[in-house]
Amino acid sequence: MSNLQMTTTIQREKETVREEPLRTEDFRLMTGRGRFVDDFALENQTYIGLVHSPHAHAKIKSIDFSKVRNSPDFIACLTGEDLLKEKLEPVTQNQWPRQRPAKRYHLAVDEVRFVGEPVAAILAKDRASAEDLAELVSVEYEELPVVTNLEQAKQGKALVYSDWKDNLSQSAEKKKGDADKAISSAAYVIKASEGIRRQDAVPIEPHSVVVTYNKERDVFDVLATVQTVHGLQDILSSELKIPKKKLRVRVMDMGGGFGTKGGASYPWAVLACLFAKKTGLAVKWSGSRTEEFLESASGRDEYCDVTLACDKDGRIVALKARIECDIGVSGTQVHMPSLTMESMTGPYKIPNLDLKVQSYVTNKKPIGPVRGAGVPEGCYFIERAMEIMAKKIGLDPIEFRRRNIEASASSSQNEDVQSLLDTLVKSANYEGLLRWRSDLKSKYKEDRGTEETNRPALVAGLGISLRAEGGEEEESDWGNNDSEGEWSSQWKKDEKEEGFASWQGKSENSQEASEWDGSGQSKEKKEEGETSWGDKDDEELSFTSESARVVLNKGGDVTVFTGCSPHGQGHETVFAQLASEALGIPFERISVVWGDTDLIPLGVGTFGSRSAAVGGSAVVEASRKLKADLLQKAAKALGKNPKELDIRDGSIVESNALGKVLVRPNVVLERAGLDEISADSKFNLAGTAYSSGIQLCALTLDPETGIAKIEKYVVAEDCGRIINKAIVEGQIHGGVVHGVGGALLEKLTYDNNGNLLTTSFLDYSIPLSTDSPNVEVFHMTTPSEVSLNQAKGVGESGTNGSYAAIMNALNDAISQLDGKQVNIAPAFPEVVKSALQKTN
Repeated sequence: MSNLQMTTTIQREKETVREEPLRTEDFRLMTGRGRFVDDFALENQTYIGLVHSPHAHAKIKSIDFSKVRNSPDFIACLTGEDLLKEKLEPVTQNQWPRQRPAKRYHLAVDEVRFVGEPVAAILAKDRASAEDLAELVSVEYEELPVVTNLEQAKQGKALVYSDWKDNLSQSAEKKKGDADKAISSAAYVIKASEGIRRQDAVPIEPHSVVVTYNKERDVFDVLATVQTVHGLQDILSSELKIPKKKLRVRVMDMGGGFGTKGGASYPWAVLACLFAKKTGLAVKWSGSRTEEFLESASGRDEYCDVTLACDKDGRIVALKARIECDIGVSGTQVHMPSLTMESMTGPYKIPNLDLKVQSYVTNKKPIGPVRGAGVPEGCYFIERAMEIMAKKIGLDPIEFRRRNIEASASSSQNEDVQSLLDTLVKSANYEGLLRWRSDLKSKYKEDRGTEETNRPALVAGLGISLRAEGGEEEESDWGNNDSEGEWSSQWKKDEKEEGFASWQGKSENSQEASEWDGSGQSKEKKEEGETSWGDKDDEELSFTSESARVVLNKGGDVTVFTGCSPHGQGHETVFAQLASEALGIPFERISVVWGDTDLIPLGVGTFGSRSAAVGGSAVVEASRKLKADLLQKAAKALGKNPKELDIRDGSIVESNALGKVLVRPNVVLERAGLDEISADSKFNLAGTAYSSGIQLCALTLDPETGIAKIEKYVVAEDCGRIINKAIVEGQIHGGVVHGVGGALLEKLTYDNNGNLLTTSFLDYSIPLSTDSPNVEVFHMTTPSEVSLNQAKGVGESGTNGSYAAIMNALNDAISQLDGKQVNIAPAFPEVVKSALQKTN
């Protein structure tokens, strides 16, 4: 590593930044004072144990509880048939993008469709008893044919759902121009088959839930590990068919989510609600690591056959791609492949496009969002193709990218991608890295020519990835732009023939359906005409909107209520910073509250790199409203014009440069006869606000072992205004390491019978400290034009670009030895060694 370090002569330029507060949540979390769901031990608390299917696909012939009912620890049990008797709705499916409805329940009804699927639930007096009793439940199965991979799914010889005509869940396409014609006449054409295997989110804290039921009020109190309490409230309201007002959902501290706790509908909360109402006891579920691997939604499992064509000057003329995804049994959210298709063009100018995505069900656990949720795949597919094309043409990979972002329409955030390239070249000392790679190759050849040497026989590789929003698509005249694709007309026909009434949010069996509008609110509630902050009937929030309330009490303390919900990102610090700046009140006087549907009646949550830009904007808007209100009241008390006043360091002062202190806020509230004042915001982002970034990976490869070691990793990033530099860079570092795992280490493995073979960290590898590179981050700060705080989402950006940068670097190293390219991640050492076999 020392030789590579010596080549880095350009250091990070000195930056003039204001002093930032340390993360306020860190002391609590790092000293064992965090408040996690699994820490809760309530009076009369009971535990759920689940009976998991040992088969990937089988009929349920019978379920026998006779061995458990006589146990003194047994309290109650549930099966899928019980859920039908309770008239519960099937597992929730997101309606975007339109997917084929799959009637799957939280406890299997008639059939099991993946190993680990819950078949029955036991309620017992303690956790150990729940686990023991679950093992005593006798289930008789009749095995059915198993669909374990995409090829089997496409063949359709066996069906995951017997009432479907095939295993296709979703199909969509995007077309522009004539890609086939452009490809046929292009000077350069490359074709590649690329992919990313199935990967888990593996947050440090497994799923957990505690539910109590108040019979007198007919209200459930649900404490759960979720990224969105309002999302879980929606799901429970829909599946249990009760109004949202009967569900209080809360979350405290949470040890990571990475998408897997974001929107998927899992069995635990629904079953806990049923048990709590049935018994009147507090009900707890706390998953083991093995249960996490068996049941929590996993990500990726996307594959792409891509064709890229260029003219003689190295400018792209066409892109054709066929994307396929193995979505398992179909879950709550399967939008990831569609986001892959949408993000695949990046910032490049591509005049002809032919993109198609198809998602298939298999007998595996459901897929769901994992950090990036389709965008890492899109970035990987195009950036890997860009690297292959650059080598074919003989162009430097950075120069090739420059040629193809020229004249592209700038994105809505006016990101200067060319400047980012300049920043990367300078900051990483790109020319020095090229020399280092060349020198190492020469040394490798020398070593191979001698029988004995003390030098390690290593080769080096450099990889680039460019991740930015493309502005081309927004002003393009898309042809054939039907997001439902060829599936649409057939689907509508199937709906009529097969009676998919539940797709419209209606119950087929319940007389209550006529009084239920599918929103989680009864018609009676809507007719009441209530209006208040967070009135769900007044205005529903979307992905690009968020709520906030800011409250100032007469003691001078401020409380920020936010619809976002942190799980490691540092929201307490960032939102307090934003409120402090907007109000002129010291950071130390501000506290942040989140994750409670009673205290915050309307919200969206934390996922999709949205919290700083959208949630932060709501905090800023509410803070500005509160400041204006306070100054108005102060002006009235002082007999002054509000424009003559300001708030600095928590005091109301003259707005001129001297800033003479006139009055304290508490005095203003006392004179107005108020204990507190507040202001609300339901902020809606006018467009998207995501960061752009370019990543460079420099690694060495040992051909004897196939092991790659990342020697240098550089990120040039533009996330708009940097609210808190340490938090921004922490998110980028974590995202890159997530990509290291996906590119080199992590893979969920199933055998031919659909058995999951990676059910613990003994089988499933995640990056250790020794695998994690020292990530250098260099910033541009082009302010967002759509967020009030000028910030852009950065939480997923490290992951979005890292797969491509790492795999491009690895394949660059392999190419030094004329080996076969590795285009399917993760690139395990044995895969790399196999690719190098012909060179040995």
